Amino acid sequence: MRIKCKSGMEGEQSRLQSRYNNFAHFETYSDTYGLHTRLGYKTPKMAWKKNPMVQSSVIPSDFRKVQVKG
Repeated sequence: MRIKCKSGMEGEQSRLQSRYNNFAHFETYSDTYGLHTRLGYKTPKMAWKKNPMVQSSVIPSDFRKVQVKG
């Protein structure tokens, strides 16, 4: 789903596991950019298991966990 992110840029919102091909793909990016810590998890595996709804754009600071409404 296309949304307006915190920075004001247009971005996307979807489940974490929908954004990456598999856990190894997410883990590589997470180890490099600290994605799991941005989402509030201690390890990439914990973030992957919880599969939160995330928002992101081309601005790295827009990568964040959001609450599902409804």
